[in-house]
Amino acid sequence: MKDTKRRFMTFTFYDRTGIEKDLEKQAARGWLLEKCSAAGWIFRRIEPAKIHFSVVYFPAISMFDPEPSEKQKRFQEFCEHTGWELIASNIQMQIFCNRREKPIPIETEPEIEVENIHKSVRKTLLPTMFMNLILAVIQLGLTYQRFVINPLGELANLNGLVSTVFWILMIFSAGTQVALYYRWLHRARAAAHSGDFLETRSTDKFQITMMVSTSLALIFMMSSLGGWRMTVLGIAMALSIVGIGFMIAKATQRMKKKQVSAKINRLVTYAMAVVGSLLICGAVIWLMVGVIMDDRDTRDRAEPYEYNNWTFYVYHDEIPLQIEDLIETEYEGYSKELITDESSPLLHYMEARQRPRHDALAEPELSYRIAEVKAPWLYDFVLSLMLADFDHNYAHPEDESGWKKDASIDPAPWGAESAYQLVLGGEPESRYLLCYENRILEIDLDWEPTAEQIAIIRQKLNP
Repeated sequence: MKDTKRRFMTFTFYDRTGIEKDLEKQAARGWLLEKCSAAGWIFRRIEPAKIHFSVVYFPAISMFDPEPSEKQKRFQEFCEHTGWELIASNIQMQIFCNRREKPIPIETEPEIEVENIHKSVRKTLLPTMFMNLILAVIQLGLTYQRFVINPLGELANLNGLVSTVFWILMIFSAGTQVALYYRWLHRARAAAHSGDFLETRSTDKFQITMMVSTSLALIFMMSSLGGWRMTVLGIAMALSIVGIGFMIAKATQRMKKKQVSAKINRLVTYAMAVVGSLLICGAVIWLMVGVIMDDRDTRDRAEPYEYNNWTFYVYHDEIPLQIEDLIETEYEGYSKELITDESSPLLHYMEARQRPRHDALAEPELSYRIAEVKAPWLYDFVLSLMLADFDHNYAHPEDESGWKKDASIDPAPWGAESAYQLVLGGEPESRYLLCYENRILEIDLDWEPTAEQIAIIRQKLNP
C-alpha cells in the first residue's frame, strides 16, 4: 500500500473555499497534504481525522524570494500559538491545518483578506490569463491573415483548422476565468464591506473540461503536422519546452531553499530561460530545415537543367490528369507537379500542373485545381472564392471595366450542374470552372478541348 499519492489540482489559485473543503475531505479519507507545486500536490497517508484547513495569501512574496522570509516566520510562529501548522506553500499561497475542534480563524478581517487575494492573483493568475489571451488573439490574427491570402488552402489545412479551434478554446478558457474572477471580486468587496467573506465558487469541472479539450486539440494538432517526422518534431519540441520549464522551476526553488537573494535568483532564472529558449529555437529550426530538405529529396525529380543562368528541375509527381491522356505528343521533358493536396473535414483541395521545360515553351501545358466540398453549407462560399480568383490575378489594364467576365456556358458536355468560361478583354480563354454536386473543378488548357477530351477530363477529374 502506497503511503503517498500525487494529485493534479484543478482549483483556481484564488479558490480558497474550494481548496479548504477538498483538503478536509482528503483528511477524512486518510490523506494529508504535504507539498504543492505546479507538478502536482503530494499527500501522505494518515489516520482518517477531522482536520481544519486555512488558505492564507501573502501578496508581498515573489517566486524568487528566499523562503521562509522573516515576515513569514513571525506569522507562522503566531499561527502555531493558536494550533495552526503550516503544511505547504506555493509562492503567495500558504496552507495551514489545525486539529482542534473549534480553532480560532487565522483571517478575521474580510476586507484585508479579499485585497490580499486580489494582490496575489494580480501576480499569478491574471498575468498568465492575459498572456494566454494576447497570444491566442495574435495566433488567430495570423490565421486570418493566411486565410485572406489563401482561403482554400486554409480551409483544407487540417492542422490549421485544429490550431484555430485550440486558440479559440484558449480564449474562451482564459476569458471565462478572468470574467468569473472579477465577478467574484466585485461581489466579495461588497460583502467584505459588510463584514462578511464571500466564499469562492469552484470551477473545477470547467477547468477539467477546458484542460481535456485543449489537450485533445493540441494532440490532434501535433498528429496532423504533415508526416510522421513533423509529428515527432512537434512532440519533441513540446516535451523540450516542458522539460526545460521544469528544470528552471526546480533550480529557482532550490535557490529559494538555499536562501539565495531574490535579485540573483531572478537573474539566474531569466538567464536560464533565455538560454533554454535559444537552444529550443535553434534545435527546432535545424531539425525543420533537415525535415524539409528530406521531403524535397524524396520527390522524384529528374536532373536539373540550366536556362538563362538559372537552375530548374523537372518533377515527376503523380497527378490524376496528364497531357498525354488528352493529346499525342513526342515531347518527354514535361514537369508534372502536384502543387498542393490537402484535406480537412471541410474541404479537400488539390492543385496540379504539367508544363514543359523553359527551353521548350512552345509545347502545350495544363493546370487544374479541384475543390471537393465536404460541408454542403460551404459550397457557395468556395464557388465564390474560385470565381473571384478565376483569372489568377492576371495583369489587368488600368480601366478594368468589363475586362474580366465569368461567362456561363452549356454545362451538358461537361456533365456539370453549371459551367463558366473565363473571358479576358472580350476574348474567351480555354479556362473553365465546372460545378458538380460536391466538387468544383477549374481546368486551364492551351487549346479548345474536343468532346473526346472533355469526356476524358470528366473521367479523370470527376470520377
